[in-house]
Amino acid sequence: MGEIEIEKHWSGKTYNVNLCVYEKNGWGTSHCKAFDVPYKQATIVAEKMSDLYHAPIVKDEGKKGGKK
Repeated sequence: MGEIEIEKHWSGKTYNVNLCVYEKNGWGTSHCKAFDVPYKQATIVAEKMSDLYHAPIVKDEGKKGGKK
């Protein structure tokens, strides 16, 4: 199971796009696909990754325990 995550960059002005892949036991890993990019570019990269990996796009604000 995997998902594409769009999260805010630490600067607060730009975004990062990560491919997060999880195993059945709950362990997982995250691979950065775009770093420190404007939101429009982040959504373009996320859509391409979503099509390639057949994974849903999740915004960090919508995740359980995510930043608000």
